[in-house]
Amino acid sequence: MARSFGRTVKFARPGGNILNMLLFLSAVGAVVYYLSPMSPQPTPLLLDAFNANPALNGLILGVLAIGIIYNLRQAGVIDPAVRWVETFMDASDPSRARLPRAPNLISAMARLLLDADTRSTRLSPESTRAILDSIGTRMDEGRETGRYIMNLLVFLGLLGTFWGLLQTVSAVAETINGLANAGGAAEDAVAQLIANLREPLSGMGTAFSSSLFGLGGSLVVGFLDLEAGKAQNRFYSNLEDWLAGITETVRPRSGDSAKLAADYENEDLAAALQTLEASLAANTETQIKAQAGQIAELKDEIRALNRTLIRVGGGE
Repeated sequence: MARSFGRTVKFARPGGNILNMLLFLSAVGAVVYYLSPMSPQPTPLLLDAFNANPALNGLILGVLAIGIIYNLRQAGVIDPAVRWVETFMDASDPSRARLPRAPNLISAMARLLLDADTRSTRLSPESTRAILDSIGTRMDEGRETGRYIMNLLVFLGLLGTFWGLLQTVSAVAETINGLANAGGAAEDAVAQLIANLREPLSGMGTAFSSSLFGLGGSLVVGFLDLEAGKAQNRFYSNLEDWLAGITETVRPRSGDSAKLAADYENEDLAAALQTLEASLAANTETQIKAQAGQIAELKDEIRALNRTLIRVGGGE
């Protein structure tokens, strides 16, 4: 196969994208640390928000952790695929016995490449298209899972919001009913109102805390998914360029070329004959029409001459 062309294509490693992901996670961690009780300026903001509904907020943070690990893995699987392709291009063993096992992302491509290399042939355009479609499909499946995790975080945040609003509405209704049924002095009613407002405020805490964690987690997972997608798209583009160099270009054989040339010459000759026949037919038709017109004029002149002779003879 065309190994020389393979060395001219430099595959980009996903290390830069993974570094961007880690830097972004470090920035998020720094913000969380600054808003935590352990920062130089302690604040219970995030801790109070988490304690508003520990069960739901803990679920959101768990899904966030899964999304972070999953997107890091999606970017990380590109590196073994790049190493395998580079090893294949640089392998000097014709039998390819020392090649490592191909990653799942390019397993179908590896089988086709090894089969073509065993037969000392190049890939057909159909095989190249099948390879690219297979890898593109697997990448799209991985991205769909990452997008589902991101949408799940948004859903959990909205779920907590409506849950907290329902608690708030119910608590406010109970507070109003308690004030309507309570008697006594105005000071007692105000004290009871203040005590009963704790429940509605607790519901609002659930609503806003879950929205905070859900939307914040969706932002983090969205950025990681974007970087993982960039790494995959760069690998796909490099792979497409490399496969283009080892794909067989369909060309007619010498015998087929002569036959095609003869066919083209025969077609041109037939077209020229048809054009000549059409021209001759048109010329003949024009001449026939001209002769018919001349004959008609000659007949008119003979008739006119006969009438003249008759008139002259009758006068004598």
